[in-house]
Formats: sequence, C-alpha cells, structure tokens
Amino acid sequence: MKRFLLRVLTAIQLTRLTMAFGAVADMWLVILLTRTQPEYVYLPASELPLAGALAVGAVVAVGLFSFGGALNDLLDARHDSAFSPQRPIPAGRVRVGQAAVLTLGALLVAMVTSAAFGTAGIVLTALVAAGILFYDAAGKHVPAVGLIVIGLVHAVHMLIPNHQLTFMLPVWLSMTHATAVATAIYLLEEKRPLLTPRAGAALAAGWVAWSAAILLAGWWQSDSGGFWPESLTSGGMAWPVLAVVGFLWIARRKTAGLDRAAAAEKLRRYGSLWPCIYAVAWMLAINRPREALGIAAFALLGVTSMVVVREVTALANRPIVYRR
Repeated sequence: MKRFLLRVLTAIQLTRLTMAFGAVADMWLVILLTRTQPEYVYLPASELPLAGALAVGAVVAVGLFSFGGALNDLLDARHDSAFSPQRPIPAGRVRVGQAAVLTLGALLVAMVTSAAFGTAGIVLTALVAAGILFYDAAGKHVPAVGLIVIGLVHAVHMLIPNHQLTFMLPVWLSMTHATAVATAIYLLEEKRPLLTPRAGAALAAGWVAWSAAILLAGWWQSDSGGFWPESLTSGGMAWPVLAVVGFLWIARRKTAGLDRAAAAEKLRRYGSLWPCIYAVAWMLAINRPREALGIAAFALLGVTSMVVVREVTALANRPIVYRR
C-alpha cells in the first residue's frame, strides 16, 4: 500500500496534477459560455450532455497539463539533478523511460478525447501541445518569447471546445494572467537569461499585439456584431474586476516577508488556481449563480487537494518517529 501511495504521489509530482484545476476551470468556462449562446447549438460542446461535455473538457485539460509538466521534467532532468534534486527524476523515484511513457500517454489521452469536440478541437489540442513543446525545448530560454508563449498556450487551450467563440474577454484575461504570473515567477527565481529592460519591452509589445489579436478575433468572427453576451451588463463586469483585484491582494499578502524562492512557489500555486475564481466571476457576471457555485466548489476541491498532497508528501518523505 505504501509503495502504491508513493507511486501515485510521484506521478502527481511529475505532472504537477494538483495545479491543473485552473486549466480545467478555463475549459469549463468556455463550455458553459458556449451553452448559453444559441448561435453555438450545432457545436459538439452544446450537443453533448452537460456532464459529458464537462468530463471531456476536464480530461483534455488534465491530459495537456500533465503532458506539459512531465515534459518539462523530462527535458530538464540534467538541470534538475544539480538545482532541483528533489524532483522525481533526479531523486530516482521514476526512471527517464517511465517519465517518457507518462508524457506520451498524457498527450495521447488529450488528443483522442479532444475528438469529441470535433476536428477543430483536435487541431487546437495539437497546437497547444506544439506550443508546450516549443516552450519547454526552446522558448523558456528566450524570456521575451517564452513568457508570451505561456499566455498564448492558455488562450488557445480555452478555445478547444469552441474555436468560434466571439466573447474573447475571458480568453484575453486568462492569457494576461498566465503571462503576468509567469513573468513574476521568472523575476523572483532570477532565472537565466535575465529579463533585461530590452527583453521586457519586447515582452510588453508582444502582449499588446496578441491582446489586440485575441480581442479583434472575437469581433471578426461575429457576423452580427454580437461579440458581447446580452446577459452581461456593465454592472456584471464588476465581478471579473473584483477577481483581478482579489488576486493582486492575495498574491501580495501571501508573498510578503518570504524569500524569493518561497514567494515564487506561493505565487505559482495561487496563480495556477485563480482561473477557477475568474470562471466563478464570469458566471456571476452573466447571471449564472448555479454554475458559479459549482465552479467555486471545484476550486475548494483544488485547494484541499494541494494541502493534502503537500502534507502527505511531507509525511512520506519524513516518516513519523515516536519518541520513547
């Protein structure tokens, strides 16, 4: 039993599975938005039963997230042996071959499952996988490019259930959040190469350009100009704004007084989970309280999972010793 538990914990560590809740929430948000708009009734995300559509979205999101996490450790095995020896591969808890099988398996699961969303779903899933591969293999070594790629991967990932989405503000917010969090973590961890002022300016320019492209894509896809949901009033926009302010407050509060490495880890955990809060906010903004409550419960499950896995991992690595 203990050996089985250690294997499960190792797989969770390798794939960073407890941080996938935000990715699932992003996918669910687009599925729910799709099902509220009559112009998307012909899409698989609307034709499937709600439970089935959400299940497919969750499997695709977890598969892609696991692929990215495992691929990162696989490609960085030599680097981690010197700088992060506690990671599963350098610690010897999983062999390189096993990690490769898990990486490929996660990608295959995501690709096969995405077929439920149609041909466009498969193409976008492959595009997200290509973006992850590019970032892990080359993009992360050029911060002005890699940090933007992180945001774009999140944005394209959201469109897998509905590539014709016209209301792109949630997609833009997800891209912006992912880019900003990744940039803050990069600076806190003082990664190399350093993010110079010139690279920072290029990063900002890339964010502006892709922000315009994402928002204009929604407007361009709308034949009748209906790129703004009728149920979303100006007052409803207060919810997403509060969610952004809430993240800034919680990030500042949770990282205050910590060293750079600990602050980066806190920011990574809260940043990965916060898309759940954004999804809740968007559901409240379009007056869907039941869906908002469901995603809020899912976010609570995410927090609980993070705490439980962290505590169980600590116990597994340092067994309790009773004094005589």
